[in-house]
Amino acid sequence: MVLVINDDKVSNVEAYLPLARAFAEDSVKNEKGCRSMKVCVDPETEGRVVYISEWDSEEDFKASVGGEIFNRHIPAMGAYFLGAKDTILQIK
Repeated sequence: MVLVINDDKVSNVEAYLPLARAFAEDSVKNEKGCRSMKVCVDPETEGRVVYISEWDSEEDFKASVGGEIFNRHIPAMGAYFLGAKDTILQIK
């Protein structure tokens, strides 16, 4: 199992949050291997939204990027997206 930390920079947190929550909910319900996904906001850093998710495998996570659910939500989220960094950790 892996823990994925996706650290996003967005232009408008308040507009982005409902979209991010919908993406997270859809991913947990429908994405192969996605066990959980939380959307977090850093109150100290403007525009920082962090997803913390658990996946059965790194392969499941990587397969989801660019997949059906990802592509369903990205057009709306992309209007606010400025950049991201993914960290993938093994859960032992």
